Amino acid sequence: MKKFLLEIITPERAVYKNEVEYLVIPAYGGSMGVLHGHIDYLAELEPGEIRVTSGGNLELFAISGGFAEIHKDNVVLLCETAEAAEEIDIERAYLSRKRAHEKLKSSTPIDIADTEIAFKKALARLKVVGNLRKLKKVKK
Repeated sequence: MKKFLLEIITPERAVYKNEVEYLVIPAYGGSMGVLHGHIDYLAELEPGEIRVTSGGNLELFAISGGFAEIHKDNVVLLCETAEAAEEIDIERAYLSRKRAHEKLKSSTPIDIADTEIAFKKALARLKVVGNLRKLKKVKK
């Protein structure tokens, strides 16, 4: 299978740069798969999971949104934040989800949009960690 260059970039750092075979991104409107030779496309990303396949290996990342610039032989993901599954602090993700959930339930005036995004970010991190654990069990 032909490969293409994938770069995942945040304002703080270049998170990932490698040749990959397949990519799944959380685009608004649903997940989107990318293979070598894809038409040029610009997609807005929502908080969620990125799945990268290369050489039979699957790598998972949690992102908090951004944009994907897709070309036939390269993809650049410009993300607000991006974390590899192994980098995620699961306790922090649980606490973030709990705080956001409590804010959404409270009767005090809050910025609903920001709180919903925080909730989605925490859910994305937890999903990625859960999927990583499932993959490790399957490989055993």
